[in-house]
Amino acid sequence: MSLVEEADTFGEKRINMAYLCIVGAHVVNGVAAIHSEILRNQIFKDFYELWPEKFQNKTNGITPRRWLLLSNPSLADVIAEKLGESWITDLSQLVQLKQYANNIGFLESVRRVKQVSSSRQDKFKFLLIH
Repeated sequence: MSLVEEADTFGEKRINMAYLCIVGAHVVNGVAAIHSEILRNQIFKDFYELWPEKFQNKTNGITPRRWLLLSNPSLADVIAEKLGESWITDLSQLVQLKQYANNIGFLESVRRVKQVSSSRQDKFKFLLIH
């Protein structure tokens, strides 16, 4: 549990940055429950035994619903045309889109959205590069 690792094959000592972070941090977050469990029981077990209150689990991130609404509102609109707005709070309703798998009008709407989104992405990449 030393912050300084003993000499490596080149005779150099190294600071274990992960250990240093745990010592200096107020909390350690594993993000997903499984990762937090691995941190507590395996990787940083000694630190967990010393400071169990530091080890927390707060899942963060973005929901598929929110991601779709924010990143591709045009696709969200196409979906809403077929399913209404209720799918926004109940993603299980998206399975209903299967009935439109062979609907030429729906597929054409999705294709147009994809084409516009790809064009926007290409323009953004161009701006980043130049």
